[in-house]
Amino acid sequence: MKKIASLIAAITSTGLSFGATGVVESTGEFQINSSTSYFSSIGALSNTRLDGYNFGTFDISAGDSLWLSNWFFENYAYNAGAGSDNWITSSNTATLNLTINSVSNNQTLTYSSQSGNNHFWNNSPDSINLLSGLSNGVYTMVTSVTYTFNEWTGTTNVLTSSNNGVATSTFTVVPEPTSALLGAFSTLFLLRRRR
Repeated sequence: MKKIASLIAAITSTGLSFGATGVVESTGEFQINSSTSYFSSIGALSNTRLDGYNFGTFDISAGDSLWLSNWFFENYAYNAGAGSDNWITSSNTATLNLTINSVSNNQTLTYSSQSGNNHFWNNSPDSINLLSGLSNGVYTMVTSVTYTFNEWTGTTNVLTSSNNGVATSTFTVVPEPTSALLGAFSTLFLLRRRR
């Protein structure tokens, strides 16, 4: 009896419950000054962890850039259809929740394929210029994924799993040289007038 209880505990802790749904992978492909890097918002992946990451400082006037080229989202769900606990089909949806300093720029992710019980979405080919319209300052970017899945309770209910794989990262935009020069000239002008 003890062995059976231990086996049940092991299966439950590894997430092999047939009714489970969950994020398998949530990864962003970023172009940082023309260099491609992959950042994962959840643990146990080989990519750099997005949560807590600092992208560094960007000078837009010098040609610096920060683009989100794609967001890859993979979800696991038992896929036996009606009669099973939870399942996912191509009619389900996924959204990348993206905010920069509390300003939302959410992206609809497109269902792309299925491999076994894993289902894949991404926002390719719609790249996002993360520096667009930003003035100088320090910025906080928060990302997560919200997706729908199906539940069978005699009829099909479409449920929503919100804000999975939340990650918070930062970056800094420095002032353009023209703005910095204007500020310096204004300060000099005020100092001269006081004399």
